[in-house]
Amino acid sequence: MKNVSFLLLLIMIFAIPWENAVVLGAFGTIVRPLGMLAFVMTVFYVLKTGEYRPFNMIHYALLAFVVWSGMSILWTVDPDLTLIRIKTYAQLFIMVWLIWELVRTENQMRILIQVYIWGAWVSIYSTITNYMAHEQAAYGRYSAEGFDPNDLSVMLALGIPLAWYLFLKQKNFLLKWTNAAYIMLAMWTISLTASRTGFVVGVMALFYIVLTYRQLSGKMKVTMSLFLAIATFYGISSTPADSFKRIATIQQDMNDGSLNGRGVMWNAGLEVVNDQPIIGIGAGAYPAEMELLINARNLSHNTLLAVLAETGLIGLLLFLFVLFLFFYTASKTNYVESMLFLTLLAVWVLSTMFLTWEMRKPTWLLFALIALEYTKLYQPTLFYQRNRVQISKE
Repeated sequence: MKNVSFLLLLIMIFAIPWENAVVLGAFGTIVRPLGMLAFVMTVFYVLKTGEYRPFNMIHYALLAFVVWSGMSILWTVDPDLTLIRIKTYAQLFIMVWLIWELVRTENQMRILIQVYIWGAWVSIYSTITNYMAHEQAAYGRYSAEGFDPNDLSVMLALGIPLAWYLFLKQKNFLLKWTNAAYIMLAMWTISLTASRTGFVVGVMALFYIVLTYRQLSGKMKVTMSLFLAIATFYGISSTPADSFKRIATIQQDMNDGSLNGRGVMWNAGLEVVNDQPIIGIGAGAYPAEMELLINARNLSHNTLLAVLAETGLIGLLLFLFVLFLFFYTASKTNYVESMLFLTLLAVWVLSTMFLTWEMRKPTWLLFALIALEYTKLYQPTLFYQRNRVQISKE
């Protein structure tokens, strides 16, 4: 039963990078029913065995943020939007719990990461297919089916350090070089999206390779250098000129302060904060306030601003405490894993300065992975399946 639950979890994680391509009516994206199946099976397993895995500090911090967000239903300006967000946070926390309960070894953790990369390959294929068919998501921009180009590019960028980590750790030749190929094709796909945020964080993600290059043998360094050089040349030569033109406007947008219209939304967001600075306007209710202020139901395009506006200073402090635990954990683990999680966090933080990602599944997948790393550091016997807590059967 546990193996079935783990398999369902892997299928769910595999579907995350391409979930928007398959929407099942009232069920939403394909990830939701998969998550429900995994949850039911895991709960049944826990009840049958009478055992569960105790939470660590990170889980309690995440739970506190979720509970506070849920409490905002009492004062929200838009109950419908807040109820949707509460359900989303609950489902995301369940995903974190499933990973926590089912992933017990480093090998299982790597398998989980690998299936995410395989899922990202699906979106890469979809984007390239749309590019070959000249089906643009917007002028000069390409994306996978159902995805915003910016969201897709960040999701792929997060996969770059993960793929390189697997390249360093794996022995299987085919898997090793499939992950190396992912890095190159992910960067090319990011350039096809013409996402300026995605391009910057994609380059940032590549720094993990630089930071851990010394882990390779001398022969592998030469081989990998040639591979990277050839792939870079091909990627640059095959990227559409329109994509380069849009990416090249990064400096111009920074200089004039427009940031593609985000400045207007941020200023409006600060007005929302002034209305309810302590408790916020209600989780998920940001678009409702934007409709009143700028006549458009926009997201904040800044994660911390969204958290502050929706859950107030209390919610922001809870969220920042979670981030503090993440950075602290990442700084204390061994070098390869430390650089992995610090790079992932840097990519995520920079991305969320321009995107609203506090409720995205890749965000919470990252949270779940760092929670596992926290336990490896501070509760190692718990990570390796010992000292499990018995549920009272009285």
